[in-house]
Amino acid sequence: MASSGPAQRREPGRGRPPIRSDAEILDAALEAFAADGFEAMSVRALNRDLGLSHGTVQQRFGSKDDLYTAAIDHGFGSFVAEIVDELGTRSPLPADDAATVWELVRAFLVVSARYPALARLMNLEGLVPSARLDRIYDGFIAPAVALIEPSLVRLAADGRFRAVPTRTVYFLIAYGAAAPYALRALSARFDAVDGPLDDVAHAEAMADLIVAALASTP
Repeated sequence: MASSGPAQRREPGRGRPPIRSDAEILDAALEAFAADGFEAMSVRALNRDLGLSHGTVQQRFGSKDDLYTAAIDHGFGSFVAEIVDELGTRSPLPADDAATVWELVRAFLVVSARYPALARLMNLEGLVPSARLDRIYDGFIAPAVALIEPSLVRLAADGRFRAVPTRTVYFLIAYGAAAPYALRALSARFDAVDGPLDDVAHAEAMADLIVAALASTP
């Protein structure tokens, strides 16, 4: 009979793959898609990087397309939910449209600081038309734009804001104001001049500047 001495004993769970929650896997998948792009992203490498056995991610989420869908729904869904929560901490929203625009810009930027991978992902997906881009735009970008657009339209009609295309406002906020969050290494090069980036202070300063610019007259 084989000995049951110390040499054969093993701590419970030792050598087994770690248990990862769905959220952990989807967060890691989103980072991988944002870093490598859909085509180059390797599910095999994702399993390895998470310390999971080969095929675990596929077993839980299906094909690479299914994993991508789950990852963006998880990432953008959490992003939108946190914007709603951020607005809720400052509710009720002001009745004045200009103040509402300020609050919406601030909330978008404060939450964007927590999700830099989403901006990096959109830098890739926004290059060419695709079903992936359609899903993100229709499911998340268009509804977010719909929150701010009515206030912009009323303010322009009243002559209080410039009549600026919605596209212009979106890119100004999402790719201009939010850039230091996605480009942390470049942003850090300004620390010697400005000190470390304060995410909330930056969001509020940009909300001030954007509202002031929209309110300017030619």
